[in-house]
Amino acid sequence: MEPQKSTEQTLIEAFTQQQRAFADAIMTETRKTRRSANWRTFAFVLVIVSIFAINLLYSTGIVGGTTIPKDGKYVSLVRLDGPIEAGKPTSFQQIENHLYQAFHDKDAKGVLLVINSPGGTPVQSHKLYKYLQDLKEETGKRLVVLGDDMLTSGAYMVAVAADKIFVNPSTLTGSIGVFQQSFGFKDLADKVGVHARTVVAGENKRRLDPFLETDPEDLQKVQSVLNDIHQQFISVVKDSRADKLTSDQNLFTGDYWTGHEAVELGLVDGIATYHGVLEKEFGAQHALDYTQKPGLFSKLPRVAEAWLEDATLNILNSATNSIPRL
Repeated sequence: MEPQKSTEQTLIEAFTQQQRAFADAIMTETRKTRRSANWRTFAFVLVIVSIFAINLLYSTGIVGGTTIPKDGKYVSLVRLDGPIEAGKPTSFQQIENHLYQAFHDKDAKGVLLVINSPGGTPVQSHKLYKYLQDLKEETGKRLVVLGDDMLTSGAYMVAVAADKIFVNPSTLTGSIGVFQQSFGFKDLADKVGVHARTVVAGENKRRLDPFLETDPEDLQKVQSVLNDIHQQFISVVKDSRADKLTSDQNLFTGDYWTGHEAVELGLVDGIATYHGVLEKEFGAQHALDYTQKPGLFSKLPRVAEAWLEDATLNILNSATNSIPRL
């Protein structure tokens, strides 16, 4: 017969059981929380990976891209949209691979380059022009350019590499010229008490310094450089369209014209639409787009950021010795 427990022992045992039950409950909830946290972490990682995967597939054209039509008749398409500058999506470095793939598509009936650009730097524009010539010679593929809103300056230099150029009646076309822009801040700096402390080696290193008076010799030097680049531009146009230009008069003054006027001047071959070019020039109704598409993240609103970035760069480039532009 067990000895009868005292009231004190009974209370202690009851309290101990309650502690154990409480501890067990805590452990059970902790395990549930850990499992839930692990699942949440896993789900979060899965979502992030999926977003990046979709972004990659979209940007490469695997998702949302153009599929090859059943009849097999299609054209390789590349779009050049925006200023032709280093570091931009339309720079030679960025668009080179897309052009290569477009021209080396053995099943494509030709290449259509749709251009909407105000121009850019002489180097980037000429590199694209020369590369298009090389690809045409290497592959034997026919190249047609279709101008959109703007086909001016460096964009027109790129376009003359094509076998034919078509535009919209209102497409701004031409602007075969060169410019270089800068500002002078000397008077403003003197008023507010700002003085430049620039140390240089070389007497001509500070040409067109914005904090110095304009030197006529500097202007003469810059003008000679621009004239040289302008002559290079003129030579490219004449070599490519010598038999199509109706007259040299006023074509190389840096002026621009509408699409209709450009046809009359021989700067372009005619007025056409996107589908019209596909059908009449290539006998196709579809195009396989080889242009690198912007990822989904790039579509997020960043208008203010982009404006501020461009404005800052424009001010800095204009205030210093900026590079010539077509």
